[in-house]
Amino acid sequence: MILSDQDIKEAINKGDIIIDPFNEKNIGPCSIDLTLSDQFAVFKTGMLFNTQSPREAMERGIEIVKTNGKPFYLAPGQFILGSTQEKIAISHRLAATLEGRSSMARLGVVVQAAGLVNPGTGIKRPTTLTLEIFGQANSTIALYPGTPIIQIIFHELKSQASQAYDSRPNSKYIGLDGPTL
Repeated sequence: MILSDQDIKEAINKGDIIIDPFNEKNIGPCSIDLTLSDQFAVFKTGMLFNTQSPREAMERGIEIVKTNGKPFYLAPGQFILGSTQEKIAISHRLAATLEGRSSMARLGVVVQAAGLVNPGTGIKRPTTLTLEIFGQANSTIALYPGTPIIQIIFHELKSQASQAYDSRPNSKYIGLDGPTL
């Protein structure tokens, strides 16, 4: 079951959803808009990225760019990683999916975030969410920190997950503070 705006508010009040900073104006009928941070991971041109060792790619082939509140200029055909300003945590009883905002897609900015936020994400330490951002437009797009860029949709599980994402020994993305490969 997808949570409605009323269900989302109730889950926040119960502590099943934590969003920091939280702006109630960002709640839609069945989602919350999350905003873009000012930190980006930019892929270096011409590098070979080995899917078997993403940590090596992060160290050698990506430059972390912090814009200090200024826009990041996304070139046509450019792929970058961004992250949400908000840090989130969700209980064992919920999962969430992420959907790009149509207002961004209409400008030629495709935003994906690997789609699924597992139950128990952020329970050890609230986490930012890494966003995959692609410039599909023919023109450069200014991406401003604080812009609503993605929607998070919460789903109630039929039964509580037996193990939280943050408690699994092989979970890699715990307590993030910015874009991560």
